[in-house]
Amino acid sequence: MYIVVRSGLGDAPSSEPWRSRLGLRPQPQALRFMNLDQFRWNEASLTARLRLMVRQLAKHVRLSWQSMQPIGVIRLVGHTDNTGPEKYNINLGDRRAQAVKDELENILKEDMLKGRIRIVIFVDPSPGVSAPTADNRTREGRARNRSVEVFIGGPPPKTLFDPRPVPPPPTVKQPPIDLWTLPEKIKRRIEERDEEQRYNKPVPPPPPGKSLQDWLDERLDRLPQQRRLRDAILKGSCRLLEELFGREGGTLSDKQKEDFRTQCREEAKKPI
Repeated sequence: MYIVVRSGLGDAPSSEPWRSRLGLRPQPQALRFMNLDQFRWNEASLTARLRLMVRQLAKHVRLSWQSMQPIGVIRLVGHTDNTGPEKYNINLGDRRAQAVKDELENILKEDMLKGRIRIVIFVDPSPGVSAPTADNRTREGRARNRSVEVFIGGPPPKTLFDPRPVPPPPTVKQPPIDLWTLPEKIKRRIEERDEEQRYNKPVPPPPPGKSLQDWLDERLDRLPQQRRLRDAILKGSCRLLEELFGREGGTLSDKQKEDFRTQCREEAKKPI
């Protein structure tokens, strides 16, 4: 994508992208969609006119997600006129682009939270006064140069939606879970659920001196795949305890869940 840039009044147009002139890396697959111009002099806040234009941009984004070409990336580049020092103008251009980004994200916030739209909005480094689109020697031209360019592209890779690195999981040691000290409320819930589901009757207790696993082996001895059935019953019982524990407000980390299941299987091997 090339933008015609004039280096001065009466000069011939240049086909070289202004990003290349400034040493910036060109952004592939991005189209120049609109130009939010006429910012107030030396200000980055949005006027009523600019807010209306941002709302129109948000409307276009929503409609695109109902088509075959959804907008997944928006890049914003802020510009200034030629008044003021260069360093200040670059910062002012960035602040103008950031103001547009904040307004657009606020409008699309609900759509993004509900997953109706998946989009990332970038603020590219501002060229300040270095890429004018109008003559800075006129009042109208300077107003047009006080702007934010909007570039759009298709959905990016998933990794771009959150460029921040994923923090490592906490290394806090979790205390082991004792199956025999579960709250009484959870035990009552297990009993109530067994009564409600007649087809899910509780397993009768094994005779003294035998483990639950031994008792199941004896009862399932004549069935095919006896060990697989036994392991499935024990695994389901452990998961039921884990599920009921969560329904009563308990929270388990992945490490605690694994310890829970391991201890449950070990308890099934102990004689009663």
